Amino acid sequence: MKYIILTLIAAVAIVCLPGCTHNNGDIGPYFGTWKLTGIEIDGKPDETYSGNIFWQFQSTVFCMRQVNPHHDTDIRWGSWEETSDNMLALNFTHHDDEHPAGSNFYSPLPVTGLAPAVNYLKIDRKSSSHLTLTYLSERGATYRYQLKKW
Repeated sequence: MKYIILTLIAAVAIVCLPGCTHNNGDIGPYFGTWKLTGIEIDGKPDETYSGNIFWQFQSTVFCMRQVNPHHDTDIRWGSWEETSDNMLALNFTHHDDEHPAGSNFYSPLPVTGLAPAVNYLKIDRKSSSHLTLTYLSERGATYRYQLKKW
């Protein structure tokens, strides 16, 4: 009897625990952490980018994380959605009681060229392990982002 009860508890835990990581349901291949492996600006590699930025997706929340020397991090928050016209919208217009809209907390990292606004990135390639996005900046520069599931 004791074995049956322990087995039932284990089965319930196995079924319930995975649901906690996918807040508000499965978001498909976006879920999790992606390493920004490369940035191109107008077709040329951005030599100033050192490969230390990660993008994270969960539910509708977006986190951009830069890992600095000594493992210090610069973390930026926004929201995201995939639109019906094959675009990824990254929204950096949010605010809270401690961080106004446009503050570093709710702005993209400068090296990405994204604006502290709603940015629309064309989805060139999307799989469970690779993501390629193109963004036309407000200044007219074309950015291409290469991401790999981490």
